[in-house]
Amino acid sequence: MQASNLSSHDPIAQPLDPIQTVEREFGTLMMHLIRFKHHVNGDRIDRIALMVLGTLARCGPSRLGAVAEWTGLDPSTVSRQVADLEKAGLLAREADPEDRRAVLLKATVEGERVLDRLSRGRRKRVERLLSDWEPEDVVTFGRLLAQLNAATEKYGEQNALEVEQELNG
Repeated sequence: MQASNLSSHDPIAQPLDPIQTVEREFGTLMMHLIRFKHHVNGDRIDRIALMVLGTLARCGPSRLGAVAEWTGLDPSTVSRQVADLEKAGLLAREADPEDRRAVLLKATVEGERVLDRLSRGRRKRVERLLSDWEPEDVVTFGRLLAQLNAATEKYGEQNALEVEQELNG
């Protein structure tokens, strides 16, 4: 079944089916986000480092392996981000009281301040983006985005495997 919508981003717009519309608009959103990230941040704080820091702020002091598991990142990647965050004063290491040989990572007060500023700013930007929307559309969008996130988690490993196969074969 063909949808009658046309992409406003394509000068030679063709009718798109619903999946093509979602795929194209999602790709456009990703390009906007990547462009925005590079425009404002450069190399100051890596987005993966912020994900590690945010995980620690939410979950509390944790071992590196746990952070890697929660974020879905390789432990060596988390280790590099931890070193950068520690150097920036946003993360600290402390001895694990249950096992003095182990180290817990935790967001510092300054790290939590940075995350709080970013969170307040992100909310302001999202409010701006949605300011022309009807309130019920915002509610619907939030519900649908949660569904997309749940499906992304459910099919994440399968999708990653397929992408790997597509790239290599």
